[in-house]
Amino acid sequence: MNILIINGSPRGKKGNTEIFVKHFALGIKAPCEIRCAANEGSKQLAEYSQLFDTVIIAMPMYLHAMPGIVMKIVEHMEPAEDGSQRIGFIVQSGFMESAQARYLENYLSGLAKQLNYTYLGTVIRGGSAGVSMMPENMNKKLFAQLKTLGEQFDLNGSFDKEVIKTMARPVNLSKGKCRMLQCMNRFGIGDSMFWRYMLKTNKAFDKRFDKPFRNSSGTT
Repeated sequence: MNILIINGSPRGKKGNTEIFVKHFALGIKAPCEIRCAANEGSKQLAEYSQLFDTVIIAMPMYLHAMPGIVMKIVEHMEPAEDGSQRIGFIVQSGFMESAQARYLENYLSGLAKQLNYTYLGTVIRGGSAGVSMMPENMNKKLFAQLKTLGEQFDLNGSFDKEVIKTMARPVNLSKGKCRMLQCMNRFGIGDSMFWRYMLKTNKAFDKRFDKPFRNSSGTT
C-alpha cells in the first residue's frame, strides 16, 4: 500500500487541516506522501495521484461544500481503469454537529463511484474551527484519535468504524444544547465571541453588515 494524502485546505500548512493530516500520518508506517493542494497545480496533482493505490483527501468544509481547490483536483482526476485504486476523505468543520457534513459525505461517496475507486469512507470531525489556536494539551484527545485512526488504517487499509463514530460525536445537537448556545449568544459568548475576534483580526469587523451583492435597486 502506497498512500498519497492531499491537504485540500486553501490555507495550506497554516490551517486546521494540516494539523489533522500531520497527526493522522503519525500512525502510518506504510509508504506515505503528503502534498498540499494550495501550493500545487490542480491538474498536476490529479495526475500525480494516479501513481498511488490509495488517496486520502483531507479538507475543511465550507457551508456544506468542499473548497474550490479540492473541486478543481477531482475535476481533473481520471477514472481508474482497473478499479484497483482506493479513495477516502477526512473532513473537519466549525459546525459542532457532524450531521452538517452529511450532504458533502453523500457527494464524496458518489464521486468515488464515478472515479471507479473503492470508497474507503469519510471521517467527519465537527467543532474544529479553533484547533490551530488552542494549546496542544486541549487537543490531546483529538490528536490521539487521529493517530489511532492512522494506525488502524496502516494495519487494515481502512478507516476504523469505531474511531469514525467517536470522532463524529455529537452527530446532532440536543434541544438542551441548542437552548444553551442561544443563551450564550445573547450574552455575547460562545461562537459569536470567536467570530468577532476573527473579524477584528482580519480588519473586517466594521464591514460585517456589508451587502456586496446588493445592487442599487435593493435586490440581490
